[in-house]
Amino acid sequence: MHRHACLFEAKSIQDYILRSGRLRHIVGASELIDALTRRLLDDVLFALGLNEGQIVFSRRAGGAVYAFSADKDALDAFRDLWTLVVSQYTPGLEFLVAQGEGDTDYHAYRAALQQLQVGRNRQPAALPAGTPVTRYAPRTGRPAIVSGKGGLLDAATACFEREAQRDRPQGLAWRFDPNSRNDDWPRNLEFSPEPQGSAFPFRGDNRYLGLIHADGNGLGQLLMKLGDHVQSDPASFTTLFARFSAAIEQATQAAAREATRQILEPQRRAQPAPAGQPQTRVYPARPIVLGGDDLTILVRADLALPFTEAFLLAFERFSGEELTRMRQEFPGLKGLPHTLTAGAGIAFVKSNHPFYLAHELAESIARYAKDQAKQHRSETGRIPPSLCFHRVTTASHGDYSDVRERELTFSAGPEAYITSLGAYSLDPPLSGSPPGGLPALADLSALAGLLGQDRMARGPARQILTLIGQDLDDARRRYARWREVMRTRDAGGLEAMLSQLETLCGGLEEHLPVVRLRPATTSERPLFATPLGDVATWLAITNRVEAAGMNQPDDRSEDRP
Repeated sequence: MHRHACLFEAKSIQDYILRSGRLRHIVGASELIDALTRRLLDDVLFALGLNEGQIVFSRRAGGAVYAFSADKDALDAFRDLWTLVVSQYTPGLEFLVAQGEGDTDYHAYRAALQQLQVGRNRQPAALPAGTPVTRYAPRTGRPAIVSGKGGLLDAATACFEREAQRDRPQGLAWRFDPNSRNDDWPRNLEFSPEPQGSAFPFRGDNRYLGLIHADGNGLGQLLMKLGDHVQSDPASFTTLFARFSAAIEQATQAAAREATRQILEPQRRAQPAPAGQPQTRVYPARPIVLGGDDLTILVRADLALPFTEAFLLAFERFSGEELTRMRQEFPGLKGLPHTLTAGAGIAFVKSNHPFYLAHELAESIARYAKDQAKQHRSETGRIPPSLCFHRVTTASHGDYSDVRERELTFSAGPEAYITSLGAYSLDPPLSGSPPGGLPALADLSALAGLLGQDRMARGPARQILTLIGQDLDDARRRYARWREVMRTRDAGGLEAMLSQLETLCGGLEEHLPVVRLRPATTSERPLFATPLGDVATWLAITNRVEAAGMNQPDDRSEDRP
């Protein structure tokens, strides 16, 4: 039977969502994109009178739709209406469409994929087009079509504005909590007179947010294995890939709901209700993307690390359950792992920080965490779940590799020092992990908890971080004085701190709280790292900066630690 394929892919979804920069516009854009391959696709099929027997899908998630049919006229009608509706529903969203045909769905897919790859290098025309007399929206620089309460708006932002006010059933927020409404999630980062779902519930005067981006490890290799299976059994292509896409989608959604239940729901319930509105409490977070194996969410800073940890652990558990079901449904399928893991990056930024910059940073942090984790895959091929984080304290920044080189690395003669250990594993901690493995997040948490205690003399921690980049000899003297004073005042606290540092780093140098990452025998200069910068960030974003004494003015006094 001759088969026809139509492949649709939306381009630059994250850029589209973050185009305006206002939270309420991000909310509206997120809801539009989330509905694109769900409710909207179903409406198009219903309008054409097509059922699953006439058109089948191997993928309909993450802004991508792969449709197949033996009826070319039906598929062409779907293509025409679908692209028209997408253009009207999400103005300004770039997308690609390619078609192919073959003896099977797989061969039709391969033919269409070649056309799709060619189209990725072509820049589509932007509508509406700007002319010399066109007025432009100041926030996006695109042709304006309407004047709203925020000034001139382009076509996409006007849609975002309208969508943010709607409460759609089973929208993006619903997928994090099936009992929630759109009003249960914040729409503004500043005070708003709206009675519900308005201002973000910050904690005190801490205006830091954590922008989390997470996605799966090893999905590309796994898709290649599925492709190898399909080459020997082309008839299974559509069913197999549709099932795998659904498995990843379900695992990601279940993990997001589990993290919401564990971390966000208790915080929401603990909020004091506004006067006269006993039922009005909003989550301290705002979902941005949840599709395929991708998660992007804005979370109150003190909850970002526990939320990410809960999500990553739950994703591995739920993906294992889904892959077990797949092995049962496709007994001839070889090479499926027992579980999938994910990596995440967190950019801690002030609420007025440009979203698009924060998102680019979070994505690059996640890439770094995943790259580091891949170097420590097990004998079975399992990549440990990992995360990395960074607090933005400068006016401008590049991706995370630039940040590590320019902001976190300091030269001291023939040596270099990094004030962060980088990526952390969520696996149970093992003593002596670095430099042979990733440091454990649990060990970092234990060290931060220890240094956050009132009994600890911890002021020199910040001073040592500063001195590493200024005067290494002075840093060594300060570290020696810190231990001397601690030994006199709280020997037990000193031993506990050194033990935690040893456990976290897998070994310490004698004169500084650092671990050697690169031996002196290589052609490159020796490289050292300390977790004190990560501890400082941890304490800052959990509102324990003052308690930790790591943001106080420098005090070089030898008598005061």
